[in-house]
Amino acid sequence: MTTTKLSNDVLSIAIQDFGAELHSIQKDNIEYLWQGDPEFWARQAPILFPIVGKLKNGSYTYDNETFKLGGHGFARDQVFKLLESEANEAIFELKANKETRAVYPFDFRLRITYKLVNNQLTVKWEVKNLDEQDMYFGIGAHPAFNVPLESGTFEDYRLTISPAQARQYIPLNPATGVLNLSQKHAVDQTEFALTRELFKDDALVFETPEATEVSLTNTVNDRSVKIAWENMPFLGLWSPYPAEAPFVCIEPWCGIADDQNTDGDLTTKFGINTLAPGKKFKAAYTIEIN
Repeated sequence: MTTTKLSNDVLSIAIQDFGAELHSIQKDNIEYLWQGDPEFWARQAPILFPIVGKLKNGSYTYDNETFKLGGHGFARDQVFKLLESEANEAIFELKANKETRAVYPFDFRLRITYKLVNNQLTVKWEVKNLDEQDMYFGIGAHPAFNVPLESGTFEDYRLTISPAQARQYIPLNPATGVLNLSQKHAVDQTEFALTRELFKDDALVFETPEATEVSLTNTVNDRSVKIAWENMPFLGLWSPYPAEAPFVCIEPWCGIADDQNTDGDLTTKFGINTLAPGKKFKAAYTIEIN
């Protein structure tokens, strides 16, 4: 496993080629990124591709064939190639291979760019369809941040979604990890004090059709994290339950888990993206560290 390090006058980060996954985000010698203790959750900031969340019964159908695919897809378990690396920017690439084609029958190129500017890290995704047919996929982020940051307890922290407006909330079935779209409803709440009970029904999932920010702040110091994006239609907020894990995940998604009533057809899956042959899909989010 190879690690690439980037830094500027404010931040230093590390990325592993396995999964092109963030391994560290530090400011003032304080580690902001969860370090992957397997007692709670061994991962840190996996890239979710070509699906986000779980499939009903762990499978989907495409062109009259059934494919098994685990939750969040395979990108997080693939070794990416480092294409470019400078002091404050690195680009990683994954292409379809024998292993991916066994579970996902499309020829693709996935590039992940990490770029530091002042106290911000921008993560860019680019998916290119190298196939001769339309490609169907989801992609998402899953970064976990330490709670507490330097001081305080889990309950001293809160998550705030901006702008302050009602959003559609989609319940998850904790037993299966799939959605219950029939119970989707508007929720006015935009500030959430962190408690273990907040996640007793698994992740909180919202629709975010507009530009959105989520802030992790606290009442004991000035340490905070803000994640911002413009074109990602879903958001997940998660921490394990009932384990008292010292982290919370803020997850912007271009894709989402199956609905419990899905027929399993990938082409009509809720939240799926369709990409024509030769075309590119691009999205990005920014992590601001304070």
